[in-house]
Amino acid sequence: MIANISNLGPIRKAVVDLQKPFTLFCGPNSTGKTYMSYLLYAINEDSDYFDSKGLDKIAKHIYSEQQISLSRGQLDEFIGDLARGFKSKLGSIFGIGDSMVDRLFSQFELSLSLSDNDYERIISQPCRLVSRNNEAEVVLEKDADSSIIKYQVNIKGQNLTPVSLVSLRFMLNHYFRLLCFGNIRGVRMLTVERNSIYTFKTELSLNRNELIDRIQQKSELSELDIFDMVNSSSRRYPLAIRSSLRIANDLENVQKFNGPFYEFAEKIEKGILHGEVKITRNGDVEFIPDNTIRSKHLPIHMASSIVKTMSSLVIYLKHIARKGDLLIIDEPEMNFHPDVQISLMRLFAVLSKIGLRLIISTHSDYMVREVNNLIMAGNLYSRNSQIIKEMGFSEEMLLKKEDVVVKYFNYAKSKRCLDVVDVKIEEDGFSVVSMDETINKQNQITETLFDRLQEE
Repeated sequence: MIANISNLGPIRKAVVDLQKPFTLFCGPNSTGKTYMSYLLYAINEDSDYFDSKGLDKIAKHIYSEQQISLSRGQLDEFIGDLARGFKSKLGSIFGIGDSMVDRLFSQFELSLSLSDNDYERIISQPCRLVSRNNEAEVVLEKDADSSIIKYQVNIKGQNLTPVSLVSLRFMLNHYFRLLCFGNIRGVRMLTVERNSIYTFKTELSLNRNELIDRIQQKSELSELDIFDMVNSSSRRYPLAIRSSLRIANDLENVQKFNGPFYEFAEKIEKGILHGEVKITRNGDVEFIPDNTIRSKHLPIHMASSIVKTMSSLVIYLKHIARKGDLLIIDEPEMNFHPDVQISLMRLFAVLSKIGLRLIISTHSDYMVREVNNLIMAGNLYSRNSQIIKEMGFSEEMLLKKEDVVVKYFNYAKSKRCLDVVDVKIEEDGFSVVSMDETINKQNQITETLFDRLQEE
């Protein structure tokens, strides 16, 4: 799936391939990297029903004929309608009011398109969706290597009302999303607010009580407007943060499932955190350091900054992540010593190879250089694996340059807007201009000062 984005804050033009295993966003501050991350999160997270004339036609045909032959034109029309609907959702996506949307994003445009590989994947893979209601079971199904979507209704009881055309239309909306985004099973964004997210969840409960109090007060004065109050409350934070808050407020249930990356999360706990991030029966988060007796559980707000920041990632990998998910992380280097940044980037590389897609926005030269090291080590491994292992690299973390995309965000001569450009990746990696210029300038200053001190 290719997202073509125009006029998103400072960004005049950007193109992002959502199917790439490993994508880096790099560039100076205030160049739109977080805006982009929020939007990409919403594109993959959104499950709302939306109006598509193409689905109306498909629903009528499949309702009468019990099947339909899927065409690329139908898929293109669907994702075209989906993309056009996002302009009306920008307020919710960014947590702002309509007036600010008009001021900041009046020229915003989004288009989505399927690559040839996407379309081949859709045809080659099976896709089945089942909806159950009382004693009725409704099935939409496409076999592998087939373009025929079959529609079937299984009714066990008698005198049941047949499935309506409207119900089928809703189901088709979800089914086409599965077809188009099927190899991205789910999406999660770890925002820069993640280091306090489990404190925010308490505030979320307080906000609910506050909202009830406001409703009671307003109702006494006959000024009650429920929609206005709930809508204003729901936009307090961007969509990605609200989703994280909902998860934080449901940890009691989240912990009941152990996912395929549970053991990987334990490696992070042992190798980086030196302790265990634990969810209590009540849904609170605690940390148990390795160097203390097991009975000493620290509430998360008493743990170190690295634990608070990393706990969201650990809980996600233990209990939420599924293979095929897209994980977006804004500034993973936050609060971390350089050695932790390097170790973390190696872990991200492994995750990108065992089932997760990653989009990482970073200002860290250490993390960028480590991606370069992993690409170079990957190119050398077949020629001299021993020296690569001696450097501390394992085969599972080595990257291929064709699997890595680097997007560079920076203003050119014009300070009003920017085009997000692809950084060319060679066998020896890539260069991020703004980082190199800053480091070279600092090195020159250091050398000059050192020379002057020696002259004295």
